[in-house]
Amino acid sequence: MVDDQTETCTVAKTRITFAWWNTSLSPTGKARANSKEKKVASEVIRYLTRQLCVDCLAIGEITADDVAEILETCNLSDYAFYDGTPKSGRLQFDTGLLYRKANLFLLDATPLIVARGNRSLRLANRVDFLTPGSQKPLHLFVSHWPSRLWCERNGADRHVLGLRLRDAVNALHEFYRAQANVILLGDYNDEPFDGSLAEQLLAVRDRRLVRRNPMLLYNPFWRHLGESAPHVPGKPCRSYAGTCFYKSGVETHWRTFDQIIFSSAFLGRSEWELVEERTGIMHLGPFGTSVPGSSNIFDHFPVLAAIERKG
Repeated sequence: MVDDQTETCTVAKTRITFAWWNTSLSPTGKARANSKEKKVASEVIRYLTRQLCVDCLAIGEITADDVAEILETCNLSDYAFYDGTPKSGRLQFDTGLLYRKANLFLLDATPLIVARGNRSLRLANRVDFLTPGSQKPLHLFVSHWPSRLWCERNGADRHVLGLRLRDAVNALHEFYRAQANVILLGDYNDEPFDGSLAEQLLAVRDRRLVRRNPMLLYNPFWRHLGESAPHVPGKPCRSYAGTCFYKSGVETHWRTFDQIIFSSAFLGRSEWELVEERTGIMHLGPFGTSVPGSSNIFDHFPVLAAIERKG
């Protein structure tokens, strides 16, 4: 779990913190949260932005109306919002980005859609930022891939999504003729070891291998697949074992579907470097929404990561 250590958010920083949270407020653009759940979501976002000093918060299963209400409730005047919830035909995107205006300047943003046969699939929202004092942008790909209720594990659609996202990353590397500053984050409804991410996207767990082969991506969330705390004899289990909880799970209730993935540039090949000790999962227990056995709508934890400018 990411600790509660706070920073001075208003001071110009050499560290940029990112987070992703599938809020569960409005799946596929359909509002379902009651007033109490909306209040909890606002409290979580206030904590992420004010206490954990997240500079760029990607959120899923939201609408523009959800974000407008959150912005007003949390008084986030120092943040701007990129609305990544466009509708293309029958395809509904449901992600967006809150970003701190002092630390991130929005250069461009576009939804990415891929075709498979006569159907379209949501790949990602690509969002490009420039930070003060930097010449090379940060390129974010924010994804919310199909639920396993509609697209089973190792289904063809998942492999297509992994391959096409890999192509989008490769295109940036080719444009710069060097390793681009690429960060991928979202709810993939696949775990780090599943084929779409490990084999098609090439998001791996081995830092040494990524340094030797810069075409690979580094996925620090391989480290968050198991129990968050060891078993202690005679004491009840109070840990979690992933980023999202499914009460009807057979072999496990937990999945690590929510991840933040980095290009090799952040392992010593650019001015920015991954601060892996600040990468992890934020438990929602303090907000009264402990996921296991919960009767509310929340079934995902936020995930966080940070990068730091070298020198």
